[in-house]
Amino acid sequence: MEIQEIKSKLTLVMLLHYYGLKADKQNRLKCPFHDDKTPSLQLYYKTQTAFCFSTNCTTHGKAIDVIDFILYYEKCSKHEAIKKAAAIIGGENKTAAPTKNNNTERTMFLDRMFTYFKNAIHNSPPAKEYLQKRCLDFKQTEVGYNAGQFHHGTRKEETLINECLEYGLLLDLGLKARTGDIAYKPFGKWCVCFALRNRDNNITGLYFRSTLNDKEQRHFYLKDRQGLYPNYPKAETKKIIITESIIDAATLLQQEAIKNNYEILSLYGTNGLTDEHQKAIKDLQQLEEIIFFLNGDEAGIKAVAKYAPMFKAEYPNIKITNVAVPQNEDVNSLLQGHSPEILIHLIDTRKETEFIFLNEKSIEKENTGAKLFIETAQAQTIAPTETQPTTETNTTGLNTNNPYNLKYHGNEANYQIKGFRAEQMDSLKITLQIQIND
Repeated sequence: MEIQEIKSKLTLVMLLHYYGLKADKQNRLKCPFHDDKTPSLQLYYKTQTAFCFSTNCTTHGKAIDVIDFILYYEKCSKHEAIKKAAAIIGGENKTAAPTKNNNTERTMFLDRMFTYFKNAIHNSPPAKEYLQKRCLDFKQTEVGYNAGQFHHGTRKEETLINECLEYGLLLDLGLKARTGDIAYKPFGKWCVCFALRNRDNNITGLYFRSTLNDKEQRHFYLKDRQGLYPNYPKAETKKIIITESIIDAATLLQQEAIKNNYEILSLYGTNGLTDEHQKAIKDLQQLEEIIFFLNGDEAGIKAVAKYAPMFKAEYPNIKITNVAVPQNEDVNSLLQGHSPEILIHLIDTRKETEFIFLNEKSIEKENTGAKLFIETAQAQTIAPTETQPTTETNTTGLNTNNPYNLKYHGNEANYQIKGFRAEQMDSLKITLQIQIND
């Protein structure tokens, strides 16, 4: 195998997995080539090179490629490093490489592809625009973008194509391109991408969220979905917030006051409490409270009515609480229309879902329990819908039923002021909506 072929197939991600090394979110790690106290080795995935900024390193002042990496790590000759590189990627000396099972190969592939998607964010105005609209900062959040070009150009080679087909990133629909070649359909095209992780914090699945305005086709999970977002909760977790979606979880992770005091775990929709979620929660021996922070709509309310009794029956000594979300809002939409403090305020004012368990027999009757929960939650926390008869539709004036969504009905127009908080006048941020009366 030629040196250039080795360099084109062997990536830094593969080497990190091979040697059991893990980079941080800034793509740095403690340099393995010298006694490094703080991460000083910077990885550049775009060029597949690394550079150590420590003056104590034998590589200082020199960018190293994957073969150099092996040379310094193994303390061997250049020739031996080349042979080792060929062995790692399955060259002539296959026996030298450690035996990998299918899960390890999948993890290595997904790690490599997610790194590619993360790098693509920097050169993608549509992705940046979408994330900005959702109030997500790609510099804080581990997120990527799939433009559907990962198998084109210089990246178009047989090994990559076969891996993408095997793990579901490419679909063979039996189509032909104008050149006569097979035309593959990329999975999750024009989507932002989030990684699902296993207990060892390795990537085992990918979730794609469409950036297009398509209400029917928005959420995509790679086949054989495995893993949790953002990861498995820490063993010492005492309070965990359950969100309805991955974007909602990512929104909370950007708030330091929330991230530092609570563990966060995303469901995969209102029907997306999987066995893996339940097993991860069951293993939390120090858990004191499960907090539901689902959407303020009928589906979200019913989901809490369904899951809260189940958790209470399973963990009678753990407090089950619910965050009151205004009608038709969710975690991310709240951040779009208000200052971040509203999320903290809503969590701080959460209430225990005791009313679900007033009659233990009703726990067995899911429909009855759901109806009781919906009626109670609507009465306590949710502003009336536009179709319900209220005083605001009959007369002009100010309606303050929802302190975060003030409404004023005038003779010529209706006004909604979102984000108002009297106690936050020094940093007020509001959204004003005006609807002209017919």
